[in-house]
This record gives sequence, C-alpha cells and structure tokens, in this order.
Amino acid sequence: MNIPVVLKGGKELAVSKDELQYLLVTQQIMFFERSDGWTVIGRDKMRGQKALYANNSRREHEIFAYDCWD
Repeated sequence: MNIPVVLKGGKELAVSKDELQYLLVTQQIMFFERSDGWTVIGRDKMRGQKALYANNSRREHEIFAYDCWD
C-alpha cells in the first residue's frame, strides 16, 4: 500500500512505508496522509523515527535514491 506524500518542492508522490521513513529522516517531506487525514511535519505528533545506518550492517534499512526527489 502506497502512502500519499507532498515533498518540500511541492511534488506529490505515493511511496512505500520504507520510502516514507527515508523521506522523513532526510527532511524532504512536508505532508503525508494517514488513515485519519493529512499530517503536517513539524506541527502534528509523530512516532519515534528509526535510525539510518551508513553501512550495510543493518539489513532492515535500504537507502532510496530517486532523481525525482531532487
């Protein structure tokens, strides 16, 4: 299931949960939609965020690199 998001540049995308997490951690996102409505980053309450790891020792995380997010 993809999650609708709005990036800081205004681009709208539908992303996976892992991609949403990456966008949140890298602060590229302004809004995303939850089941109860849109969430505004910096205003609405958020759950704790997972850490990103630079090396491959943590297999539960992948780095997403999409040119459309620039």
